[in-house]
Amino acid sequence: MPKPLAIDLFAGLGGWTKGLLAEGYRVVGFDLERHVYGTHRYPAQLVLQDVRTIHGRQFKDAAVIVAGPPCQEFSYMAMPWTKAKQKIRDYETGVRDVKKLTELFDACFRIQREATEAAGHHIPMVVENVCGAQKWVGRARWHYGSFYLWGDVPALMPIVTNRRMKFP
Repeated sequence: MPKPLAIDLFAGLGGWTKGLLAEGYRVVGFDLERHVYGTHRYPAQLVLQDVRTIHGRQFKDAAVIVAGPPCQEFSYMAMPWTKAKQKIRDYETGVRDVKKLTELFDACFRIQREATEAAGHHIPMVVENVCGAQKWVGRARWHYGSFYLWGDVPALMPIVTNRRMKFP
């Protein structure tokens, strides 16, 4: 039986990919560059391509799409600094373009929509980013610590009671 295909957008060093590989997926990652830090490299097939140029129909056979678009701008604006607050005002007043700020998030959901249309069935996607992104892209469906998740986050989440995890 062939392994299910997972697509990793903004692959980086493969944080999503390592878990997906461990669960038996075949993973193809997409990023602008090949990230290498010492002996650490992306652990699966990597395609060097700008996510904004991808058409989702090429992922019609995917079982899942995951994404972790860059968070630096959202993180910066969450800081209490004067310059960070000014940047927020610039976006709010139109000095800076909010569409440009959110374009990578928007590309993820466009790609999912195109993949789903090409497949003829829903292809789930999860996008991970920081808390500060919520002001600009909408409320996350779930978060754990500093990891905020949008998209098709599983409905079955653990409930912590008396320091023990229980599942509904």
